[in-house]
Amino acid sequence: MKRIHAAAAVLAMILALLWTGPARSQSRDLVEGAKKEGKVVFYTSLTLQEIEQVVFPFLKKYPFLKVDPFRGNSEQLLQKIAIEARAGRPQHDVAQFDAFEEWQLQKLGLLENYKSPEVKNYPAAYKDPDGAWTAMYLNYIVLGYNSKMVKEAELPKKWEDLLQPRWKGAKFAMDRDEGVWYGGLSEYWGAERADKFMKALALQDPSMRKGHTLIATLLSSGEFPLGLVYAHRIEEMKTKGASVDWTPLDPIIVTPNLVAVGKGTAHPNAAKLLIDFLLSVEGQTILQKQQYRTPANPDLPPTSPKMDPKKLKLVVADKRVADQHEKFSKTFYQLFVEGKPQQ
Repeated sequence: MKRIHAAAAVLAMILALLWTGPARSQSRDLVEGAKKEGKVVFYTSLTLQEIEQVVFPFLKKYPFLKVDPFRGNSEQLLQKIAIEARAGRPQHDVAQFDAFEEWQLQKLGLLENYKSPEVKNYPAAYKDPDGAWTAMYLNYIVLGYNSKMVKEAELPKKWEDLLQPRWKGAKFAMDRDEGVWYGGLSEYWGAERADKFMKALALQDPSMRKGHTLIATLLSSGEFPLGLVYAHRIEEMKTKGASVDWTPLDPIIVTPNLVAVGKGTAHPNAAKLLIDFLLSVEGQTILQKQQYRTPANPDLPPTSPKMDPKKLKLVVADKRVADQHEKFSKTFYQLFVEGKPQQ
């Protein structure tokens, strides 16, 4: 009898060592459920090449699954999901695109709450408290420059320095839709300071283009000396020998790209496995190393010392900005595209 009790005690100790809590049990349940589902439908704003870069290792990890991707820009995906929901035929399992469109899905009640075990160390600003969404990667809106045209000592030290006469005319480029940047500055500075700055900046007559990547490309070719760009794109271009860099003016407005489970999905377990992978160190490393993106996972070191979040004043353009996005976008367009304010 003593031997039986001793053996039982040893077995209990072994089981205790093997048990790691609900997360592991949940993972087993997800895997078994995903095996029965067989596939996951992935609506994403990633490029075709980027989709392959994340899907291939995911399928290597879960070979019993199939991934059906559908790609488009954030606005297209928002419209598609909303139309499918109104028709009572939701198609997507996982939605991944810009935060402002994802938050619209949340308002419409089209996201399912899921708290991935991979995000326990993520900052609060990068995840919904109820699990409706999580940031997958981040875009830092920064001042980029052509390093052959502008010396480091000549660079603006604060955003208001762009109002100096030397930067008047087509010396500075911006995207035609920078309502998010405007809104982020307004939340951080206050409306009065932000409005005054934007009106004065419009009088500088900056070059208005469409797309941060295009601006970064034209910046490298010497089309203009300064431009509002994404930091990660400039870092990527630097590795390829382009004569570009960026300077960290305070604050840096950050726009997150989110990932979420769709409401009423046909493949909920497979969807959660894909989200877990995208938010894990493995998935985030792919975004960082192969796609030069800025991962949301704080467990990864920054690609460049300049992008260390501990050394930067980062301000996330959150739901407060999203709720007023239409107003900021309209005002920005009126100032910088339709016409300039009178002096």
